[in-house]
Amino acid sequence: MKILFSGGGTLGPVTPLLAIVETLRARKNAADFEFAWIGTERGVELPYIRRAGITLYTIPSGKLRRYFSTKNFTDIIQLAKGFFQARAILREFGPDVVVTAGGFVSVPVHFAAWTLGIPSVVHQQDVIVGLANRLMAIVAAKITVSTEGHTKKFSAKKVVYTGNPVRPSVLEGSREKGIELFKLGGDRATVFIFGGGTGAENINHTVEQLVKDCAGMFQIVHLTGSNRIQPQVANNFYHPYPFFIGEMTHAYAAADVIVSRAGFNAISEIAAWGKPAILIPIHGSHQEANAQFVVDAGGAVMLDESTLGAADLYEKIRVLLTDEQMYKQQSDALLGLFPKDAVEKVADLICAVGDTKAK
Repeated sequence: MKILFSGGGTLGPVTPLLAIVETLRARKNAADFEFAWIGTERGVELPYIRRAGITLYTIPSGKLRRYFSTKNFTDIIQLAKGFFQARAILREFGPDVVVTAGGFVSVPVHFAAWTLGIPSVVHQQDVIVGLANRLMAIVAAKITVSTEGHTKKFSAKKVVYTGNPVRPSVLEGSREKGIELFKLGGDRATVFIFGGGTGAENINHTVEQLVKDCAGMFQIVHLTGSNRIQPQVANNFYHPYPFFIGEMTHAYAAADVIVSRAGFNAISEIAAWGKPAILIPIHGSHQEANAQFVVDAGGAVMLDESTLGAADLYEKIRVLLTDEQMYKQQSDALLGLFPKDAVEKVADLICAVGDTKAK
């Protein structure tokens, strides 16, 4: 079966699809699958897809804004170019099914697939449904969703509640390996901090102050982002890294508390580990709704990025590390937040949709 994935621009719509690839490659009939990917021309997703050994194509990517902007005119041209390039790629690769988890680069791909009679699957992650997924849902054969609340936002004939796919390898981390890898003290609490796939300058600056003011209270593993100004701190309890390749799973395993943005993929991985979290969503973005979803479920604390300070962050970390009842309540809430077999459910559904094309 040939499966073509699409998505990019950020890692948000990429990681759950890589989870599906990883799952299908682990099955007994792995040799039956052939994968390709359509991404953006200069997106952060490109090295991850190449590293996964997936045939990669790129097309121009535009964005439709629900407000007046002169960029809408040029982006419509980009979307049109993307549509015709996507049609050519689809004819060349000949997929049985096309799959996305969002992103505007996917819109022309899925409409091109529709014109060629190729069925598609759209996965909805974020609490707020974006315009790209709303458009692709029109032509999708099936729509998988991360939360039960999403089932009311799409056609009842198409929507399937699955949960959000998490890479099986994410859960293979070892606390002992993490302690060794990051040169941690085994008798001290560990806080893992990251700001999404590209880092977050505001979080990095706050952590820099946090380390200076609160050195030694706990140790920090900090994924700063390779494109960000790196914190200038020399401290035995602070371990900054610009990027990870395979170390993420060990950072999760070593952590007692996690501080993160509120992308839905990050939330899903944190929930899979059941590690109490402090979420700092991008101010004024859909991430605020994501974070509130987890807070309402009792699985996290949320901080406002616009008023973020080292003292407040330190206090939230301190409380989580010292209040055993709160810690356990958050951990239990996170572990029950999503179905454990989400990636298997989505993978099975994709195969079922692809089989209808093959027949």
